Amino acid sequence: MIMGVANQTPGLFAVNQASTAPVRWGWPGWAARAVALSLCAAWAWGQAAVEPATGQGQAVVLTVEGRVEVARRGILQWAPAKTNQTLQVGDRLRTGPRSRATVQLSDLSVLRINELTTLEIQPPQAHGIKPGLDLRSGAVYFFNRERPGQIEFRTPLASGAIRGTEFHLAVEADGATVLTLLDGEVALTAGPETLVLRSGEQGIVQPGQPPRKAPAIETINIIQWVLYYPAVIDPDELGLSAAEQQALAESLAAYRAGDMLAALAAYPLDRQPASEPERIYRAAVLLAAGQVEPWLSSVAALAPETAPARALREMVAAVKGQTLPELPPPQTGSHWLARSYYHQSQAELEQARAAAAQATRLAPQFGPAWIRLAELEFSFARTDRALTALDRGLALAPRHAQGMALRGFVLCAQRRFAAALEQFGQAIALDGGLANGWLGRGLLRLRAGQTEAGRADLQVAAALEPQRSLLRSYLGKAWTYTRDWSRARHELDLAQKLDPNDPTAWLYSALLNQQQNRINAAVRDLERSRALNDNRAVYRSRLLLDQDRAVRSANLAAIYRDAGLPEVSLRQAARAVTYDYANYSAHLFLAESYAAWRDPRTITLRYETPFFSELLLAQLLAPVGAGNLSQYISHQEYSALFEGDRQGLFSRTCYDSSGDWVEEFSQYGTIKDFMYAVDLFARHQEGWRPNNDLRQVQVSGRFKQQLSPQDSLWFQASFYNADSGDILQYYNPAQANRGLRVDEDQQPNLFLGYHHQWAPGVHTLVLASWLTDTVTATNPSAGVFTLNRSAAGVVTNVVLSPVNPNSARFREGYLSDYRIFSGELQQVWQQERHTVVAGGRVQVGQVDTDDLLDLRPHSAFSGNYPNPASLTEFETDVNRFAGYGYYSLEVVAPLQLVAGLSYDYIHYPANTDYPPLTDQERHKSRWSPKAGLIWTPTPDTVVRFGYTRSLGGLFHDQSVRLEPSQVAGFVQNYRSLIPESVVGPVPGTRFTTYGLGVDHRFPTWTYVGAAAELLRSEAERALGAFEITGPLYIVPLQPGLAAPAVLQETLDYRERSLSVYAGQLLGEEWVLGVRYRLAYAELEDRFPQIPPTATHHPQRDVDGTLHQLDLSVRYNHPAGFFAEFNALWTHQRNEGYTPSLPGEDFWQFNLWAGYRLWQRRVEARLGMLNLTDRDYRLNPLNFYLELPRERLFAAALKLNL
Repeated sequence: MIMGVANQTPGLFAVNQASTAPVRWGWPGWAARAVALSLCAAWAWGQAAVEPATGQGQAVVLTVEGRVEVARRGILQWAPAKTNQTLQVGDRLRTGPRSRATVQLSDLSVLRINELTTLEIQPPQAHGIKPGLDLRSGAVYFFNRERPGQIEFRTPLASGAIRGTEFHLAVEADGATVLTLLDGEVALTAGPETLVLRSGEQGIVQPGQPPRKAPAIETINIIQWVLYYPAVIDPDELGLSAAEQQALAESLAAYRAGDMLAALAAYPLDRQPASEPERIYRAAVLLAAGQVEPWLSSVAALAPETAPARALREMVAAVKGQTLPELPPPQTGSHWLARSYYHQSQAELEQARAAAAQATRLAPQFGPAWIRLAELEFSFARTDRALTALDRGLALAPRHAQGMALRGFVLCAQRRFAAALEQFGQAIALDGGLANGWLGRGLLRLRAGQTEAGRADLQVAAALEPQRSLLRSYLGKAWTYTRDWSRARHELDLAQKLDPNDPTAWLYSALLNQQQNRINAAVRDLERSRALNDNRAVYRSRLLLDQDRAVRSANLAAIYRDAGLPEVSLRQAARAVTYDYANYSAHLFLAESYAAWRDPRTITLRYETPFFSELLLAQLLAPVGAGNLSQYISHQEYSALFEGDRQGLFSRTCYDSSGDWVEEFSQYGTIKDFMYAVDLFARHQEGWRPNNDLRQVQVSGRFKQQLSPQDSLWFQASFYNADSGDILQYYNPAQANRGLRVDEDQQPNLFLGYHHQWAPGVHTLVLASWLTDTVTATNPSAGVFTLNRSAAGVVTNVVLSPVNPNSARFREGYLSDYRIFSGELQQVWQQERHTVVAGGRVQVGQVDTDDLLDLRPHSAFSGNYPNPASLTEFETDVNRFAGYGYYSLEVVAPLQLVAGLSYDYIHYPANTDYPPLTDQERHKSRWSPKAGLIWTPTPDTVVRFGYTRSLGGLFHDQSVRLEPSQVAGFVQNYRSLIPESVVGPVPGTRFTTYGLGVDHRFPTWTYVGAAAELLRSEAERALGAFEITGPLYIVPLQPGLAAPAVLQETLDYRERSLSVYAGQLLGEEWVLGVRYRLAYAELEDRFPQIPPTATHHPQRDVDGTLHQLDLSVRYNHPAGFFAEFNALWTHQRNEGYTPSLPGEDFWQFNLWAGYRLWQRRVEARLGMLNLTDRDYRLNPLNFYLELPRERLFAAALKLNL
């Protein structure tokens, strides 16, 4: 009876391994993880150190590296430039030798300026456009996102109109102009001629010549002056002479402190090194400060065999992604540090970490070595170790900008956001050309709701290091916050071109496509992202790669469902749990998948346990800020990635022409480290036969507090009430009870959960629950067994009293009050190829039962029964003790094995449901082995096998559990298997399951799969009955002759099923689906106390075979319109019934159409269900969800504001 619907917001940043661009150092991998780990409560951020914002007609100096000067309009004198300084029309700026600068020309234009460059801000050439740029000499990199024609430039020989482009512009000493276009289009004009350049082309204008095009070139070589090379040379290992150390004292002090710009500025400009050690030092300073061209000439003069020279060359090889033929063993800390970067470039992350650790041992006073070790520890998500190494590194090199940015990301992982923002600001102030500082601050600003400022920071980061595809991906994501879809798409397309092997851009592209209702394109992009996942082994450990793969699978599962491929969707969610058991979004999506199979009337309870178990796991594992806690809102998009404090409202209203309606409402929010959701659910069903109505109301509150980066506390309180008539499924509706009324209250159910993460992949979960359930029922025609025994005590006849109101013998008043405490502890250990899940559960409670069974007036032979026939009032105990352990091992890359064992002991009342009741109690125990196999022979083929045993419980106590609900993608923990409409509740059921499945994806975007399952449910239960010794109908009547008794019943249910599906994406907007399921169910119902010779023996051997074929066509238009048509064929055959149950064969046709808008936050849909107005009769022995019994008009409106 526990109700709810799950939510999902996956989120994890990603970076790449293999790339056509040089390998970039910094920390896109761990930086991404840090922000992803901090998807939680936002904080009101203060004003940052550098504000990249411009006023109309103003430019702003963002970064100053070395000697940068400004001359105001009309003034000849030059003055030092300062960060945040505004530039007016007519102002000039120049950079000195070994100097660089960054200027924001407008809100959407950033200019990166190389050394020895002079430029002037020009007035707009026409009304409504931005100020222009006059480049007198030098080189600039222009990153522009203004509308085409908004900004123009000119040089001594040429001019051009910028059309939303990125380009490198260089002016030589004679005025010759070279424009290299990275993206977009530029009209380059020289004299009377105009040359149109497009992406990848180069235009050259020389004195006295018309403009000409040059062949396409590798643009990364043109802009190599923006690349970053980490400092790896420890000056203490160089052997500088005393005189050299004295002459370079200021530069050496700055270098050791980590300030490479200051070290370069302090190095005498006209000094020529006289020794090999000083040449190496000068080359190291030039490279670390970003002066690539001077470094190239310096490094050529180095002796190749010295350890520092080898270190520099290995560093260069790492940055360029080159493979060296031989690697001599390093002998110095500097060489080990360079070797660390080289190992990382070869995706050898553990070796890279070990090399960095060796560097710290050989050069313990060299701060960059400790910072490098911290960076790699963070790549393994070892936040505490990373912070320890980082503290040591920054103590030695307190002005190391990259180290400060790293500390910012580590602080984000620790949820210390104010301190993180300060660190990013300091990193920018120290080295404004460091993209990671702008990246970190931009992400935090986006989380704080400062959309424009965050987007501007990310644009600066992308301009500073334009070859980094990851920065383009983040900028593309930021554009979605301003709803600038064209710029977002443009940025993601550029990221994919820059590095086709980076999965991040494909992930963001998929989620953007999903928001824009381009579902088929979203599927393709996200499948590409998942396939590229392991390319990020350069930055991520194997364990973290598995976690990333789980995120992609969870997101892909959501998009598959949007596309109308529910089977493919469910398989992806199950695979996500396999990749990373602690991935909350995967558990959340599994809960949503199982929720779709739940009976909304909460009568057929088959999927209640896997649904609620997965929901509990998801809410315990989710960090604060991961979407919301509402049980009704499902976030399949990535929009919550950077979200911070916010409050929201959600509403879903459904109505159909029969008068049925459903309302779901939620108010939710996140406030710093606290997250909450208050939900209201109401359902009103008139029913389709007399006394078939249902009314449900549930109010719940969910609250989560992040106590520390590793600890969180979760609490839920829910109140539920249901009032109904007879809502069981019947083959013949005339058999329904027209007088039964049931009222159920759960006032309240309370849950308290605790989650602690010891290390990546190591989690402790604690769940304590207080469950209540009060059921009141009145039944004017209760069915009760009466047994006629001979004088020898042998049952000779059995009579079930009529349930027809006109001839019923008994009427019943029933009250049950159920209270239980449940406590569970679970431990998860996950390593690169191993996962262990172990835990234990204790449940202790009571059931108070009052039952009055009296005789209806004037019923035949009622005088032989006492009056009241039965009056019981008793208290019984409910106890359960369980322990379990599961071990998953990836034997080899395509094969994963799962083994498990659980033990359950339950103590429960023998009969609290079927009058006359008894206060007897029973107990059962069971050892339950589990086994599973997942074989992936190809990336597009998965074969699964699962075998499980388990033991059920009494009421909804069995649904409150954290134990894994599925093995190899097959459900193992069912609430029940025998439909309750056939046998009612059955406590202490033993379940056995077998499953075999195969799924395959063809390159034509065709998805096929098949699964065969054997489910078995065995149980023994006690029923109430009356016994009469002697003839059944004794006249004259003898009051009290019929005595209460206990009738034993055994149930053996088997279900064999075969499911086959196929789905096809057609073009960009159509999806076809075919699903077929064949299910054969058989039930053996035995009463050991009743011999076969007895008259009216109630035993049953019945079976039903159900065929269902579902054909669907779905259409999704990017504008938001969608439609779906499906045709469902159902055929059933029944055997063994007396009287016989004729089979059924029918089609139903349904049509839906609707519209989504505002990033899918608003959705309206209309439908016509059961177009042919076809009623049916189905035997509930086969599991099925209710279908419309008449033609219905349906409407639904969803709002998420």
